[in-house]
Amino acid sequence: MADGNSLIPINDEQAKLIQEVLKTIRGLGSFFEKALGSTPEDLFGYLGGDWLRVRRAENIAKMMSCAKERLEARGVKDTKPASLTLALPILRGAADESREELRDLWARLLAAAMDPYREKDIRLGFAEAIQKMDPLDARVLVHISNREAGISDPERNNVSTELGVSLDELSVSLSNLEKIGMAVVLHPLNQPMLRLNTVITPFGREFLRVLMD
Repeated sequence: MADGNSLIPINDEQAKLIQEVLKTIRGLGSFFEKALGSTPEDLFGYLGGDWLRVRRAENIAKMMSCAKERLEARGVKDTKPASLTLALPILRGAADESREELRDLWARLLAAAMDPYREKDIRLGFAEAIQKMDPLDARVLVHISNREAGISDPERNNVSTELGVSLDELSVSLSNLEKIGMAVVLHPLNQPMLRLNTVITPFGREFLRVLMD
């Protein structure tokens, strides 16, 4: 079976899978419309009509289920649709993300965008930051935030052991968090070559406060 709007024709099996994904999304009840002010069927048009839409729709459905659980856990009942400014990057990011740590961040961002008490604190940069993160970056960010003084260079070996990663993997994640503005390396006054601790930036703290609290 070919879809006239598809870049790549889909077969009968893929068409059936699309219907199964739609059932999954419909299983979210009215949450989909509450979140985006749209219907599940509109999702496939948004995803562009190519064969990847099935996988992308599955990813979005899982993300939205997580967002629904987050709102229920916080006792938020009077939600509002996320603004298009936030909804579109959330959909784009979640559609291509199957990694659990990052899917969780997209879900938290959507939940916050639907929460009347949190949506005013969301910055568009939060979505841009998640887009640039890898799963380990999310874990490292939370780990730094739990250490009041941050992570010093001598402590990196211990931290890498605690996280179950190599020192190189930890260093790469710390460097990436610096690039996206989530962390910063402190240097002694007038000694820029000497590194002290890696700490969370104000942007990183706001990100964690809005999404993680």
